[in-house]
Amino acid sequence: MTTTSPQADAAFRFDRRAWTTLLVLCTAVLFEGMSLSAINVQLADIRADLTPSPDQLQLVASAFLVAYAGLLLAGGGCADRWGGRRVFLAGVAVFGLGSLGAALAQDALLLVLARAVQGAGAAITAPAAVSLIVASFPEGSPRNRALGVFSAMGAVGFSLGVVSGGLLTELFGWRGGFVLYVPLTVLVLALGSRLPGPPEATGAVRRPLPYGSALLVTGGLAALVHGVGRVGAAPVAEVAAVAGAGLLALLVFLAVQRRAAAPLLPLGLMADRRMAAACVALGGAFAGVTGAMFLVATDLQDRQGWSALAAGLAFLPQGVAVGVLSTPAARLADRRPPAVLLLLGLGVIAVGQLLYTTVPSGSYAAHLLPAALLVGAGIAVAYPAAVMLASAAAGPADQGTASGALVTCQQAGGALGVAVAAGLQSAAPGAFGVGSPGLWACFGCAALALLGCAVLVPPRRTR
Repeated sequence: MTTTSPQADAAFRFDRRAWTTLLVLCTAVLFEGMSLSAINVQLADIRADLTPSPDQLQLVASAFLVAYAGLLLAGGGCADRWGGRRVFLAGVAVFGLGSLGAALAQDALLLVLARAVQGAGAAITAPAAVSLIVASFPEGSPRNRALGVFSAMGAVGFSLGVVSGGLLTELFGWRGGFVLYVPLTVLVLALGSRLPGPPEATGAVRRPLPYGSALLVTGGLAALVHGVGRVGAAPVAEVAAVAGAGLLALLVFLAVQRRAAAPLLPLGLMADRRMAAACVALGGAFAGVTGAMFLVATDLQDRQGWSALAAGLAFLPQGVAVGVLSTPAARLADRRPPAVLLLLGLGVIAVGQLLYTTVPSGSYAAHLLPAALLVGAGIAVAYPAAVMLASAAAGPADQGTASGALVTCQQAGGALGVAVAAGLQSAAPGAFGVGSPGLWACFGCAALALLGCAVLVPPRRTR
């Protein structure tokens, strides 16, 4: 590990420009994280105003995740090609335009498209922000601290989003939650024009950006999510055709990656059991967590009469548990192998997801609160362990690619989780509580992630 001298570290603490850079970057990832979770408490009001079909409603929630997952790896290539500062500002602007479009949307289709634009902006912003941190902070503990703060802001934003989204929805309607991001975007753009960043152009040889691969994976994932989400709302043949087309596009994407000279997703890296386990863990866990939040949040408001703010506050302990326990959980890696921590975290998430199946027919204190705390604690343990496994699988030149692939799997899992949960629930709308097929599917996603990781990286074989 590379370290800096105490003198350099002390001098860095007073580098106002570097910390101003970090503040600007963290502000962007904060409100993008807020948008990711706030939608769960806006959906009931959106349904009442725009009257979308059940499959359209789940697309409102998952379109952001689909665009984020599909375009994230390409976003990293854009930052390398055109410079972190320029691409960061472009991503923030795209996110702001998507937010404005969502606030003005007059029908469900326009809202879905606006949410996809938001996700595209987030996918462009995130890798560019990381490249700016690397350029602005010296290697060693200063850079590690900066990256840690930046990563934590995503969890903070996710925690604040359910509360701010609920409050703004309560006061101004569901559009108010999207309007909030417009002035925040303007603020970041004004401050971001002074970001130092790396050189915007170099004499290095530039490989062509793989636009076709990015479109393949994004379109394939979108079709798969849309097809799965129409279970119960469309004939089986139609569902199979749409989902099958999406799956075929994803298979073509993998075939293209296998032959590409500079692939978006190096299949050799993904074949490493540690990398595969990390991706399975975050994809499966967040499929269950995101799907359960979608179902429970809408049920609390639609069937049980909770306000948007009350529903947002109900989920706050989950985000708080992630934020509070993430640092202590990461320190456990000094004494336990990452594979052990990963399985422990996934086990706790699975127990929380099992408890989520009782939430609609139980009380908050006895069911939803402990379920939220367990899921949050499990994420706090499993997430850093997955990152450590992925980092161990990648060489020094592939660390960024491994990180991008991991986040891609996480967001894709979340999108598919919402689609599966919503599709199964719409097929049996009268069955909720312990009989909810959607909530049991969410538990199944978490359980399968645990089983898959136990097979891929058994603790007894992992140092």
